Amino acid sequence: MSSTTSQEQYYSWNRSDYGNSEHAGRMNRGTLLLLACPFAIITRQTLLLRQHATTVDLSAVDTFAGIDIAIVLTTALVLLLSGAFARTLSSLSRTSAIWLLGYYLFCAASSAWSAASVYTLYRSFEYIVLFLAVFGVVVQLRDFENGERWFLYAAMTTLFLQMFGNLLLMHFSFSLSAWHTNSYSAAAGIIFCYCLGEYLSMNRSQRSEQKKRARRLKFFGAFSLCALALGTSAASNVAAAAGCLVIFLSLRKLSIFAAGLFAALMAFCLASALGGGDVIVRAILFPGKSQAAIETATGRTMLWQMLWRKFLDSPYIGYGFGVISGGRDRAFVALSHNSLFTVLIGTGIVGLFLFLIFALSLWRSAIAGTWRRGRGTVGFTGALAASFLNSLGMPLMADRWWTTSIVFVWLIALFLLYVRGANRPPVEAREEFEAGPHAAAHVGCSAGPSE
Repeated sequence: MSSTTSQEQYYSWNRSDYGNSEHAGRMNRGTLLLLACPFAIITRQTLLLRQHATTVDLSAVDTFAGIDIAIVLTTALVLLLSGAFARTLSSLSRTSAIWLLGYYLFCAASSAWSAASVYTLYRSFEYIVLFLAVFGVVVQLRDFENGERWFLYAAMTTLFLQMFGNLLLMHFSFSLSAWHTNSYSAAAGIIFCYCLGEYLSMNRSQRSEQKKRARRLKFFGAFSLCALALGTSAASNVAAAAGCLVIFLSLRKLSIFAAGLFAALMAFCLASALGGGDVIVRAILFPGKSQAAIETATGRTMLWQMLWRKFLDSPYIGYGFGVISGGRDRAFVALSHNSLFTVLIGTGIVGLFLFLIFALSLWRSAIAGTWRRGRGTVGFTGALAASFLNSLGMPLMADRWWTTSIVFVWLIALFLLYVRGANRPPVEAREEFEAGPHAAAHVGCSAGPSE
């Protein structure tokens, strides 16, 4: 089959599903309803807060759990009845994210040996449904411009909800210590790294031609940086710093990085001479942390030692997703604060194998795209680095669905569908990805209005 024929068939299918191109920037009612479902559960988790309890009955369904279950079932129905399910799977099957879906299907299968089988099955089903819903929304946005714009809007809405939820939790206290968290700061770090990478990768002429996009990246980047600083999270600060390093290396702006590093070293040497160097470094990277908290990662290292011993007792298939067996048919929620331990405890080496295929394939595509410097590549790689590093202290992936999950899932969907090209004609996508930024700009202009 010729490339022309394959592209004609693609566009014929695409038009029949999405309508005319003049409406490409708008969401139809079905897509908006599908997008509302993940935000409904985010709203529940941020505004209708469940108070922490010392003991939890995993078989009980309280009011909050009932609301979550109703939202997840509604989302599943919308996916099936809107016709988005088949389109989403078709696009998803052409990306490395299919391995992430495979991992969660194995998580669902782990309910067969879980000490809390219903809980394990529900948490797996919840992530699969909401994951497909977010992917389904991005699939129907048709091009990179719309995907990126809606990504920033969705991420910022999530950030606002998380910040307001933190205010509720702290009884509207505006002290700096009350704002400390690794929930909204994790989302802020991802948004900041993406916006920084994309803005710096645009040259002067591109910023002039795409003024709206440049302004949007600057605004969302600046706001997310302020939120990141306000969160005073050591994990998010270090992760964002690592993401910035990846961005500067990707753009080959080593002179800027070297100048910044030199200035930081000089400031540290000056502060050390005055007797306060370590205090400054601790205040920037580990705000509000004691020496013991820094050495133990706020107690996480002791938790990880215990989890490692539990993993060695059941290394191949784990204890079931989301739980830890306590013996005598008892189970506890596995809050590992680390994506790697979440995988190992829940699904063992088998689950780790599935997740590593996804992660390595995603990173291979990210590095290949960054080397060619197309749109959405540098920012994505920086944000991806921040996401993976932050997941060592707060699992943004491979765990249950958290409020920040929508930011991570939308980010990888945007890259895989419209940068890597899984949601466009195979021939066109391959040619653009291999050609680099000039072809990307050309296809972007032909696909929709330039900003």
